[in-house]
Amino acid sequence: MGPSKTGAVPLSAAQLSLLQAERLQLIAKGIRQVRGPRFLVDLALSGVAAQTALGAWAWAYLALMTLALWGRSQWMEHRLKQAEAPALTLAGLQRILFALAWLHAGLIAAVFAQAHTDWHYLLTMVMVGNAAGAMATVAGDVKAYRAWVSVYGGALALGWLARLDLQGLLVAGLLGLMFMVLLRAVREQGEAQEGLVRLSDELRQAHDEAQRASASKSRFFSAASHDLRQPLAALSFQVATVQALSTQQNDARLAQVAAGLRRALHDSQSLLNSLLEVSQLDAGAVTVDWQLVNLNQLLLDLADTLRPQAQQLGLQLRCELPEGAPLWVRSDPALLRRILGNLAGNALKFTEKGEICLRLRAEQGQATVAVQDTGPGIAPDLQTRVFEEFFQVNNPERSRALGLGLGLAIVQRLTGLLGTTLKLQSALGEGSCFSLNLALEAPVTLGASAGLPPPQPGAQGLGRRVLVLDDEAAIRDALSQLLILLGWSVRSAADIPEALAQLSPHWQPDALVLDFRLRDRVSGLDALAALRAQGCQAPAWLVTGETSPRRIQQAHETGIPVLYKPIDGLDLATRISSALGQPTPA
Repeated sequence: MGPSKTGAVPLSAAQLSLLQAERLQLIAKGIRQVRGPRFLVDLALSGVAAQTALGAWAWAYLALMTLALWGRSQWMEHRLKQAEAPALTLAGLQRILFALAWLHAGLIAAVFAQAHTDWHYLLTMVMVGNAAGAMATVAGDVKAYRAWVSVYGGALALGWLARLDLQGLLVAGLLGLMFMVLLRAVREQGEAQEGLVRLSDELRQAHDEAQRASASKSRFFSAASHDLRQPLAALSFQVATVQALSTQQNDARLAQVAAGLRRALHDSQSLLNSLLEVSQLDAGAVTVDWQLVNLNQLLLDLADTLRPQAQQLGLQLRCELPEGAPLWVRSDPALLRRILGNLAGNALKFTEKGEICLRLRAEQGQATVAVQDTGPGIAPDLQTRVFEEFFQVNNPERSRALGLGLGLAIVQRLTGLLGTTLKLQSALGEGSCFSLNLALEAPVTLGASAGLPPPQPGAQGLGRRVLVLDDEAAIRDALSQLLILLGWSVRSAADIPEALAQLSPHWQPDALVLDFRLRDRVSGLDALAALRAQGCQAPAWLVTGETSPRRIQQAHETGIPVLYKPIDGLDLATRISSALGQPTPA
């Protein structure tokens, strides 16, 4: 296929195949739509032809044409049902259309062989209308229409030229112009279809490229996050061990070192957790716990939490609440607090002087929660980009203290999960205001929710047995040392055979701590299945450094508690103790 007259680049093989498939569907639709009108046209042609002394031959034409059109329709439907190649079906329809043109030409020749009357003018008008209607049955296929009209229109023009007078010449000339206009319209229709196919293919390629880039980015961050979490996991257990030793030995210097290590570890963990949170949201692994939420109390608690940080930065943090009864909404308190905490945290990071205000308003059955600051503001052309991953307006040095630039990306995903929309109002030098609307609910009284007791060093395992499975020796050893120090009986393994070898009639674990991703494409779930097959029914905890959305979803679907590296070793010990019914150590 060569370049079109418009200078367009020829269609690729894939684009041509797409065009043929689309054209076939349009032709099929056109043929179905013109069945009734086309019969009426043929009936009119036969009636006019009968008036020109053709008599019964005119009605024979009607029967033959009706049979031919019915056969074309049946053949086409059969090909479509069999999902034959569009190119072959289009070629067959072109041959059928060309054969129908000769059948028309036979009728025209027979009619114009008779003496000219006014009926010839009426016949010409009907046939020109039929030519216009035939455009629907070619759907921009200029080659097929040109072949058809050259026979159909040529026969009609020759019939008028055969009169050998000026009137016949004028009518033939007008017919030629009319058919040229129709042919040009079909050509333009075909070129428009080609343009749409090119655009559709380009959009598909751009979409596929974006999908590949997104998948590549996810794989990169998943691998990078997993590899970074592994050494941090071992380090976190070592830090917990130091903290436990400082408590047991009442060593203030050691406690100070442990506190510094925990702060550094916490900063690193926060950065990695931001990556994990984005992956969890993209994987659909975050579920909404719908319940009634007291917005007044939520904002007061958040303000109390953030006020010390604001004071250290020389900022004022205010909480403006409406007078009267508290406002209640149906939402997820943890996710809603996460949204507002991220927004307020961003305001604290980027506001150098002034204040941050947490504001709550009620109007027309809606509660509006806003976080407003007196920071540098955001330029209008950047107010969409601030919700992109890793984009930060006022952090050209990529300071770690200002995070990775994932806070607003997480907020946008969370607001979508809660069925609301985040609004941003900002101007350079005038600060920013982020707000969201929530439907109000009737006031209620709820009791306080309970949570896990805070982990405390010095927990005693009371002789309980734990099996630790991890392919990283540093992580196995660090966690084992910590749990032994806390009074647990610990055995560890690097793979499934080693784990099974630890089982004996004299030693059965009370708890299992399993790494989710082991070597050789083996998972902690495979290990758990093997242990269950040997009769071990101890509760299990999956530990992972994964951030891949697919793997995160797979882990959560098991229903087994999933903990993400690096883990606070004392918190892990407290969770296991609580699950086994042991008292939390004082």
